[in-house]
Amino acid sequence: MIIGNWKMNTARADALALAEAVANIEHQDTTRVGICPPALWIDPIAHILKGSTILLGAQDCIGDQFGAQTGCINADMAHDAGCAMAILGHSERRARFGETSESLLPAVASVLETGMFPVFCVGETQEERESGRALDVVAEQIRPLLTAGLDLDGIVIAYEPVWAIGTGFSATTADIEEMHATVRDVLGRTDALVLYGGSVSPESADEVFSAEGVSGALVGGASLNADKFAAIVAAWERK
Repeated sequence: MIIGNWKMNTARADALALAEAVANIEHQDTTRVGICPPALWIDPIAHILKGSTILLGAQDCIGDQFGAQTGCINADMAHDAGCAMAILGHSERRARFGETSESLLPAVASVLETGMFPVFCVGETQEERESGRALDVVAEQIRPLLTAGLDLDGIVIAYEPVWAIGTGFSATTADIEEMHATVRDVLGRTDALVLYGGSVSPESADEVFSAEGVSGALVGGASLNADKFAAIVAAWERK
């Protein structure tokens, strides 16, 4: 599974052109490929991707029903617009808006109820890794999922070390393997889908995908270039 997170990038014309290019990326039937554009571009991109195998997703949503929540979109809106997934708990939102795993549980439940799948993000800061707390921090971010009566089969975990996002640095193969094993141990599921994110690029993809237990990637900056994104998909398929 390779998912592109466009974050707060692209003007409308650029977004539609990029979506057209991504829709034409060749990939195996067994590889799920998706993109999460800014919310304003979801609807027009849904029309572009119609009939293609590329999945569409939202970068965030809330668990509330319709009502007085200015500026928010809920899971029903995202699903109705054509989304198959929603990113939840990205470190940028945890840092800026104070999101926590506990506060995200209603959104996780709502996403699952629509038939979409949540891409639930976890990861440690540089300080937490250097102090030897990385595994404990990520485990604590995951544990709330276990006590909320959620269908864990439908949840995709994205491990993104905060210090690697947008920095050009990536975790070592050993670190990725250790963390992905820890995620599965906490979930109690050896078959859980766990993606890696954090400066995944055509140059780093082969090494990242060589790590045991990696189920794919959540790609940031490189997903804004269709050729680079296609190269990451190709790297996944030749691993």
